Amino acid sequence: MARPSIAERLSALDQPDHATDASAMWNSVRPILVIGRMLMVGLIILIGEIFDDVRMAGLTIGVWALILGIPLFLLISAIITYLDRLVSGEEENLARNQR
Repeated sequence: MARPSIAERLSALDQPDHATDASAMWNSVRPILVIGRMLMVGLIILIGEIFDDVRMAGLTIGVWALILGIPLFLLISAIITYLDRLVSGEEENLARNQR
């Protein structure tokens, strides 16, 4: 399958975008969640290294960061995946109804 040429890509940019309101909002919120998720991984590592000697309830702060951070990371990833599928399904339905 051949890739579209630069001229085809530029002409596709001139076509109107029939995005729904939900799709437009999701496209502005999604990058924030993705960047936040990456920052969270960095903070988990940073907290684990900085507070390696501090203990709370018998566990180090680094272990607590992992105990709380990994499920939170998975939850945010699941939310992003679910909403991506939800919005793309709405766009497909809108495209079918316009035909």
